[in-house]
Formats: sequence, C-alpha cells, structure tokens
Amino acid sequence: MLNAVNEELLDYTSFVSFVKENIKERMGHGYKVKVYKVMKNNSLELDSLVVLKEDRSFAPNIYLNAYYESYLEGTCIREIMDRLCMIYSHCAVPAVQDNFEYSFELMKPYIFFRIISLDRNKKMLAQIPYMEFLDLAITFHCLVRSEEDNIATIQITNEHIRLWGVTSQDIKDLAFENTRRLFPPVIKSIGEMINGIISGDIGEKEGIIIENDCNDEFPMYVLTNVKGINGASCLLYKDVIKELAQLLKSDLYILPSSIHELILVPMVSTKDKESFSRMVMEINSSQLPVEEILADHVYIYSLSRDTISL
Repeated sequence: MLNAVNEELLDYTSFVSFVKENIKERMGHGYKVKVYKVMKNNSLELDSLVVLKEDRSFAPNIYLNAYYESYLEGTCIREIMDRLCMIYSHCAVPAVQDNFEYSFELMKPYIFFRIISLDRNKKMLAQIPYMEFLDLAITFHCLVRSEEDNIATIQITNEHIRLWGVTSQDIKDLAFENTRRLFPPVIKSIGEMINGIISGDIGEKEGIIIENDCNDEFPMYVLTNVKGINGASCLLYKDVIKELAQLLKSDLYILPSSIHELILVPMVSTKDKESFSRMVMEINSSQLPVEEILADHVYIYSLSRDTISL
C-alpha cells in the first residue's frame, strides 16, 4: 500500500485518511485512532491525530498539517508513518493522571486568563466565556500541569460553565486573582534578553531588569511571564507596566510582538506610533505563525492617566 501511494502525490484529504488507516493498521488491536478538527488561536483549524490506548485516558495531539507539508517537500510517506508511530510508542508523561478530576472546586486555584485577538477569533469566542478589552478578548483556562519548560492547560468553555453551575463573573474573578501568581511577570531590556540567549542563561526570574540603553534611539523592553508562554497577557498586569513607566519617566508604546510577549518602548514622540505600527504589521505578515499573532497595531500606556489605549 505504501508503494502505491508513493507513485502519485496525495491531496491533503487523502493524506489524512491514509495516515489514519495506516496508523490504525500498524498499532493493531487495543487502540482507537481518530482525527479531530481543532480550533487554534486566530481561527486556525488543524487536524489532530489521536491514538488512544484502551486502558488509558490520555493521548498526545499530533497536528497533521505540518506532516503534509513535509510530505509535499519530499519526505517519504513511510518515514512519516514511522515518526508518528514512534511518538505514540514513546508517549510522554500525560498532561493529567488517570484519576484526574476536572471539578470546579479543584480547579479554582488554577483558573487563569489569556488575551487573544477579538476580531480574529469570532468563531471560537462563540463557544467560550470571554471579556472584551480594547480590541482584544480575555479568555479563561485551567492549568493542569506546569513544568520547567512546558505547561498543559484546558480552555474553559460555555459547557464547563453550565456543568459547574457557576457564572462567567465567577470565572473572571478567579482568573484575575490567580494569573499573576501562576505566571509572574518578567521585564528585560532587549540587550539583556539577547545576552541571555547567547550565553544560554535564559531562565527567567520575576521582576524588572533595566540596562543602560542610552545609546539606542528607541530603548526597548520585553514584557512576558516566567514561562514565556502567552506572556502578552501581562498587558493586564497594569501595575507592572506602570512601574516601568515610572522608572523611565515616560509614557510607553506597547508593541504586541506576539501572543507570547510585548515590547515596551518609551514614548519620545507621538509621531512614532505609525512607524511602530508598520513594524508590527510587517513582523506579523512575514515572521510570525498565524496562531501567534496578537494585533496589528501598537497600544499606548499613559503614565499620567494610568490607562492603556489604542
């Protein structure tokens, strides 16, 4: 069968169907093999391959879209099948244990928020509780595993709200109580960030680090969280942004470089806003994966008014 499909390139739908049936044949009895449509950030839909062993309640999600791109670029389909089987045969530590209980009382300390684009996520937002903030949406999640280099989360949906018998306001209050504790903020100058990457010392500690960037026309500071995952949500840690503005004695431009981080720049002139917006749009269109884009423009923090605006 593998030799037959090598003679002519499969279209995407046929590729997904072939992968599903071939994996099912390779894994044998005792496994359920399914492909699910998964809605990612910014309305990106991906096909997720899930192979679930009968005596287990978890399985890794493997998105097939990237494997199809690899196939089109010349990777042998047999090699792709081997890779997928290896991933499932050496399944990582599960996101949750078999006895995991997803109840409201147990999840209360682990409910947190993220921010995403309001306009780019209308389809997903119809299914989940959220709040509007400027042109962004605040969404809510449960942290079910946290390790040094990764986390596992579950997005809270309207169905969870119904099953738990709580209100969106209950979820919001808990998220604003928990998020900063679960994901403390970090601010570093661009120079400090680059030096850390070069030296390999990229571990984060909560706080603000100010370097001497006086030689730069536009000194820049990166705001994220200690995990570096969805760190742009620190936009809602307004006291952190205020502290930096006070230290710099300046209003700030806030550049949404991705959903993972923000770049803060002292405001030398209001005329710079347009050029910074162009820079953000250029990065979004040429350097970022679609699912990591937050916004196409800059925000402004006013120190005198203690507000963030478009």
